[in-house]
Amino acid sequence: MGHLKTAAVIFPEPGRVVVDEVDIPEPSSGDVTVEIDKSSISNGTERWCLTGKLTVPDKPPLAFPHVPGYQAAGTVIDVGRDVKQLQPGDRVFSRNCRQPQGWTGSWWGGHTAIHVTAAASVIQIPPQVSTLKASALLIAQVGYNGATKPPLSGGEVSAVIGDGLVGQFAAQVLRHRGSRVILSGLSALRLEKAARFSAHETFNSTEGDFPSFVKGRFPDGVDLVVETASSASTIRQAVELLKYGGHLVLNGFYPPPESTLDWHWLRTKELTTYCPNSRTRERLEATLRLIAGGSVKVEELITHEIEYTDAPQAYEMLLDPEAEFLGIVLNWNA
Repeated sequence: MGHLKTAAVIFPEPGRVVVDEVDIPEPSSGDVTVEIDKSSISNGTERWCLTGKLTVPDKPPLAFPHVPGYQAAGTVIDVGRDVKQLQPGDRVFSRNCRQPQGWTGSWWGGHTAIHVTAAASVIQIPPQVSTLKASALLIAQVGYNGATKPPLSGGEVSAVIGDGLVGQFAAQVLRHRGSRVILSGLSALRLEKAARFSAHETFNSTEGDFPSFVKGRFPDGVDLVVETASSASTIRQAVELLKYGGHLVLNGFYPPPESTLDWHWLRTKELTTYCPNSRTRERLEATLRLIAGGSVKVEELITHEIEYTDAPQAYEMLLDPEAEFLGIVLNWNA
């Protein structure tokens, strides 16, 4: 008898996306099996993966074929005999799933229809949060992580550079913490979303100079800048925006040559700099509470919900510099 199979998004080689079947691993006594309803694409990271340019210090390059994704939500359909905290029918957020035996490439496994994963790695979704909202929990947590690093007492002015999902979520959390938020970006669609749901005001950097705009309003600079655009030039812009003794959050992904940072920029203003990375369960749960309470808005930032069978079309948008999109969700249960 052959192995049970499940659908998965696969990058067989750089620049190519297919939907095919992979083996479902045999669950252990501590595992849960989750039928995925929605998974969200992490636009920046998965673009790096798809183009074969993801680089992590001291680790080998990403191997192909690659199964991408690290955020999904669905329903538990089976639990191992040692699992006490969950039962079939519970809705959970699942980062990814166990790699099938014999898989020869690299594996993250978020974009698969069935997740077999450790029960301790999933997070139960509260009743008021849909699987669509929960499916973007990890990228929302990335914004939460950056926005909660600096101290805020309320009333500070913050600037967010970048109108993608990380910038939008960081802006929402800064607003929740009592800061006035100005967000800059390049996309009319994303800036419209930001103006409605994420920031107090926005600035289109294709139409002017953001530092000049901010300095015209706040001559001494702003208290805090969250940089999410991931370039050395926008880091320099962030330093220019900050007041003396301000706080800089590097909330992007900075492979060479964008990793070059002149420490003299920071020293001359005595800036405190934060370099948030990755996720923790505590931060994921805290972000989920903000989603449940309505302070972090996810569904409002979703511009495309696509059937998983059409996943290659979703990734075409990531590679098209002219494409207009923000949040992209794959639907696994039509």
